[in-house]
Amino acid sequence: MSNSLRIPARSRQAIPDLIDLSSYYTSALEEGGLAALPKGVHAYDRAAFDIRGIIMLAGKKSSAHIDAVNGIAIHYKGEKFDFLHGAAGTVEEDTIIGSYVLHYVNGETRNMPLTYGRNIMNSFDKNSGYVLTDGVTAWTGETAQVYKYTAYNPLPGIEVKTMDFISNNTQAAPFLIAMAIEPTQTERQYEWFDSIRAWNPIAVRDPLASPDQIDLTNYYGTSLNDDWFNHAGHDLHDVPQGLQTFGGMLFDVRGLIVLAGAKSLAVSGLVLPEALLMIPVVRKAKAVHFLQASAFVGTTAGEKIGEYVIHYKNGEARIVDLIYGENMLDWWVNPAEGHVTKAEEVWYGSNTATRSRGMQTRLIKFNWENPLPDVEITAIDLMSTLTNSAPMLVAITVEPSKK
Repeated sequence: MSNSLRIPARSRQAIPDLIDLSSYYTSALEEGGLAALPKGVHAYDRAAFDIRGIIMLAGKKSSAHIDAVNGIAIHYKGEKFDFLHGAAGTVEEDTIIGSYVLHYVNGETRNMPLTYGRNIMNSFDKNSGYVLTDGVTAWTGETAQVYKYTAYNPLPGIEVKTMDFISNNTQAAPFLIAMAIEPTQTERQYEWFDSIRAWNPIAVRDPLASPDQIDLTNYYGTSLNDDWFNHAGHDLHDVPQGLQTFGGMLFDVRGLIVLAGAKSLAVSGLVLPEALLMIPVVRKAKAVHFLQASAFVGTTAGEKIGEYVIHYKNGEARIVDLIYGENMLDWWVNPAEGHVTKAEEVWYGSNTATRSRGMQTRLIKFNWENPLPDVEITAIDLMSTLTNSAPMLVAITVEPSKK
């Protein structure tokens, strides 16, 4: 359905559970009045969605002219369906404005009605006073909001072949942004998709920490004490916290940043950021020191798994590659993988998961010599290349330029 629309490419983080609507979008998010809705893989109310465009259907006051999009390829089975959707226009409560029609491989069909005020309503009337009875508000922007509707699959053991999205041409025109299928519990180790978060509080920054120890408070995804991997015992609880010296360098160690990899969602059930942009530095530096590691499934030595982008006050930038086996390795110590060749392994520990496998945990200190020591570094980006392995960052310390 989409042709020259400004639709971003599907993320490698997206797994088959997140149905690929690339061929069915009728509008870009900007064209549908949802430019502020974050693009990519995101979690809302314990469901993950691949958010990149809109399937906009017709209504009596809608500019869209498509009554239905039929044959949306699913080829998947699961326990629940999660829809991220909304409507343009208002009708009376309990009016059925459209439907999702499921077609199963055994020839059966099932209809899921879109009932105004129950599982869908006007996304562009935030003051309507309506509260969905069978859905939730998933995202709210300045001028619009979208809703999540979760429906149990009436035939969870049978593969859904295709789905039709149909409008009833009422005053409220339905639109679909993304959908996902939640597998049965026997097919997944986790109970829901969710975002990484700090279950335990992040320690307060030590007042003795200097600007050279970059403050990552607003960027941590989780605490070092959390089972952030969503499996019991997967943590870094024994890493010394606060102002700590590793490999001869003082770091502010209080939390953990974990980025997404190609298999991170499938392995963990966690929706992770693919990049963190513009971490403030505002320092001149002879060198920058990173306390880091990588996570999820190991990859081939020599493969680039991410990068730091160093932004300077004069407008220049430098890219610092994160190479598996050189300055990055898995946080679980696997003797078969060897050791980093262009960085230093500065800490070893353990957790219940590694101990059960006769392994350890580790952190790596990577030192980067700044080619522009006399130019202020304004900010640093951390980005994943979405390979099997993904970057983790604990701390950054700037080594000041000599005056």
